[in-house]
Amino acid sequence: MNDPKPHSPKPDAIRKARLAVGLTQTEAAQAVRASLRGWQQWEAGDRAMPPGLFELFMLKTGQWPLDGEAQN
Repeated sequence: MNDPKPHSPKPDAIRKARLAVGLTQTEAAQAVRASLRGWQQWEAGDRAMPPGLFELFMLKTGQWPLDGEAQN
């Protein structure tokens, strides 16, 4: 019950994840239903990205498998 709170991803990790799938900032923001400005602030380090949104982005872009197994 007292699991440690997940940490927000670092701005560089957010940018690398977006570039890895070839998305623009606008497209990446749309994928998680965020604003372009919000995405820009996350990549710039002006605001912390909620860990759940980063997880959602990684799952939706296939960078993290949903079932915990490696993708082929």
